Amino acid sequence: MAGTPISGFFVKGSYTSFESFIHVGPHAGVPRSFGKFLSKNNGFILGSADGLVFVMHDKRWLINATARSLYVYNPARRTRCLLPAPSDMCRRDRIAVNFMSNEDKMTKDYKLVYLSSTKDQHSLHRCQVYNSVAKMWTMDKRLDFGEGAIDLDHPVVHDETIFWASKREMGTMNKPYVVAFDLRTECTQIIRPPERMNIVPADIIGIGKWEGKSVCLIHYRKSSRVFALELLQKSRNGAIRWETVHEMSLARRGFEEPLIGISTMLCEVTTTTLLVFATYKDAYTYSIKDGEIKKLGPLLLLFPSLIPYSNTLRSCGQQEELFEET
Repeated sequence: MAGTPISGFFVKGSYTSFESFIHVGPHAGVPRSFGKFLSKNNGFILGSADGLVFVMHDKRWLINATARSLYVYNPARRTRCLLPAPSDMCRRDRIAVNFMSNEDKMTKDYKLVYLSSTKDQHSLHRCQVYNSVAKMWTMDKRLDFGEGAIDLDHPVVHDETIFWASKREMGTMNKPYVVAFDLRTECTQIIRPPERMNIVPADIIGIGKWEGKSVCLIHYRKSSRVFALELLQKSRNGAIRWETVHEMSLARRGFEEPLIGISTMLCEVTTTTLLVFATYKDAYTYSIKDGEIKKLGPLLLLFPSLIPYSNTLRSCGQQEELFEET
């Protein structure tokens, strides 16, 4: 099933609540006051899915206030809903959302996957799952996410499985891989790219969804300045194979600025799929359909993260309330 087209990106740093919003279309659905509201209330965006923005508020400096709380917002509706807080919340935590279809094929409810790093072992992540139907946290496990650092800002959800790509760490020689978390079995799988891709430490990898149907690894070869999109395919017996479905050369298009290894992803818009990438100053998109490269806007941070946002009127939940943006 194809996802909801994106309308823009939240730009945030690792420890900042909100820096700016970059528009992709003319109707983003995010009021300018929303960013000020988050900053004023010490709100940190953990992730966004289909119009819902999940925010941790940290109010430890206030007397008689709950130290940390978890809210889901819909900026287009100006509504929010308080969720039960997971254990040991931190601004470095991230989320992923799997929407569940009911008997009418509507996707009103969801499972929220909440990820935290663990101190006891680098490869383990604490994974908590919240079910919006049960209105409770139904899973709390420590799962193997491999030996490397993981790009938790850009999950891809497909067929009740959530995928993340590893990311490069300075001073390490860890080979890249993909982590797959199956919500049905509550287990993870480490998926290695084939040797033919010849991914070296200077390259950039990301992950996305190809035509709304399957997971796609994004590989940027720094030496040749070429993006390759590799489709992940799984046979009935579980065997993995990769197929190159698209390549794009920045050099042939006269694009000379060096890229940075953050926020490389595939995003659906109304008429095409966009490959998103960034330089030290700006964010860019490449249209899979017509091959056009466009500048999205300035990033304003040295190593920011772009969080995709879709303009929808999806409800935050039965207990949603209007929130004041003053």
